[in-house]
Amino acid sequence: MKKSIIILLGLMVFVGCDSNYDEINTDPNVINNPPLEAVFTYVEKRLGDYKGSEWYWDNHQFMLWAQYVSGDDGNANDINNLQPRGGKYSVYYTDILSHLVEIRKQIDMLPDNDRVYYKKLIALTYILQVYQGVRVSDLYGSIPYDEAALGRREGKLDPVYDTQTNLINTWLSELKSAISILDENQEASIDMSEADFIYNGDWDKWVKCANAIKLRIALRLENQNLDLTKSIINEVVADGRLFESMDDEFTYHISDNWRGTTGASMDWKGRLWASKPMVDFMKKNIDPRLRIFYEPNGYHRATIDAINADPIADIPPVIDTINDNQVLYTTADGEDILGYRFIGAPVDRNDPDKNDYAYIENPSAVGANATQISKFNQRLLLNVSKNYGDGTGLGAFVDVFISEAEVDFMIAEFILKGYITGEDAEEWYNNGIRASIRTFNFIGEKGMLDFKISGVSYPYLPLSPAETDAYLTKPDIQFDGANDLEKVYVQQHINLYRTPDEGWILSLRTGYPKFGSTILARGYVDSPDLKFPRRMPTPDPGDLNRANWNAANQEQGLSELDETPETLNSQRLWWDLNNPTIGEGN
Repeated sequence: MKKSIIILLGLMVFVGCDSNYDEINTDPNVINNPPLEAVFTYVEKRLGDYKGSEWYWDNHQFMLWAQYVSGDDGNANDINNLQPRGGKYSVYYTDILSHLVEIRKQIDMLPDNDRVYYKKLIALTYILQVYQGVRVSDLYGSIPYDEAALGRREGKLDPVYDTQTNLINTWLSELKSAISILDENQEASIDMSEADFIYNGDWDKWVKCANAIKLRIALRLENQNLDLTKSIINEVVADGRLFESMDDEFTYHISDNWRGTTGASMDWKGRLWASKPMVDFMKKNIDPRLRIFYEPNGYHRATIDAINADPIADIPPVIDTINDNQVLYTTADGEDILGYRFIGAPVDRNDPDKNDYAYIENPSAVGANATQISKFNQRLLLNVSKNYGDGTGLGAFVDVFISEAEVDFMIAEFILKGYITGEDAEEWYNNGIRASIRTFNFIGEKGMLDFKISGVSYPYLPLSPAETDAYLTKPDIQFDGANDLEKVYVQQHINLYRTPDEGWILSLRTGYPKFGSTILARGYVDSPDLKFPRRMPTPDPGDLNRANWNAANQEQGLSELDETPETLNSQRLWWDLNNPTIGEGN
């Protein structure tokens, strides 16, 4: 049935792209009446399948800025210069908000009894548009919203740009209304069990999702309007419906045949490697997620033996087989994967040992030419079809938009700050770690995240509960009464690895990971350190709406055409005005 709905979309929703559009749509109030639930399916689909451009451009940068990865030659390139933007902003208006508004317009034209039948669908449209709207405004600030998507029916081609304060107030009202409608006990209501591939029409799960979005909003407000932050938290806690399992997570799993977006790539401007800060922390604490996030290098036993047998070859200094030889895990074939199999690249372009690293990817080589530095797991982040020389991957690409772990860590943070009382922060924190590892394991299993390195195939090895239990005993992980809040931030940072825009938002609002930390330290990239963009400029809308665009930039104190890193760092958006400096903690 889901496939049938998506086929309908191709025939009906996209009729607007037909060369005979004007003939087909002579009446602006008629769009050939596609099933409204099919239009909703289309929007859900677009939430995930546009992200090839987002990974290619935006996430390429966020992964570098948040130091999940490091660039070639110790970040020697201009990694803080803003690149062309992905589709997050444009797709929000062309494919998401516009279609959700149209669903509501179509419902508004129905008789009263029919409108009641569709009330819960209306509630879902608001949850989706608020979710994506927050993601857009996080980076762009004031954006068209209240007057957006009115061009087709009302001829409104110059929508005003809503300020972030207005956006937040509107979004909170829309979410509150959506929850209220979903709680109504209707005798007759639309059945979304087939059209809604995220939650299959489970209204209670949608309420949990709305509450998770509200908590995200609360975090953004903390340093601007603490009273409202606390009010939102209290409202969510009083409701009590939060993610409790993977079934509750806001997850994009459209089909077991969905491999991920085409065009997704991050190596377009030099190779990207696992970063030394992340790898060193994960190795030290034997974090089982290490083998999902990153690939081992080519220094298995055959490579070591080949180098030892070669009279002119030496094991490179970054491969420390004497001191970096702890067992990280054992494969299903009985191979112990030792510490030196995961090597992160320095993030500091002035690192005195930078030249000891060979920034060369030779995935098939055995011996002295084997790859030394770990790569990010390309099947995890981009597309499970990535061919490692062992054939094309056949798993399913699962994208978790908001996870149970993210919610758990938010609650733990709020408890430690005194915004929630009567709850145990450590319990929520530990639950968050367990949930994060479970979710990444689910992604790994569904994606069949196998890979082949230097002639050796590595089938996906599930992350075990025993590994999680051992991880929770490490001093860097356990609460100690002194660094508990930082540990929550660190675990949230790790958990957001696959949603790097959220990982970067964490760095902006908290200043963590911080320089000099004894837990997980942010590294300096240069001396003095580079200025990284804290926002993205909204695109010039053209003559029809340039006046409103100019007014929005002036109201926010933003230069319209200056995209230098220094300007994008110093000229902050409203939500970010009082946040700490990146890497300085809070």
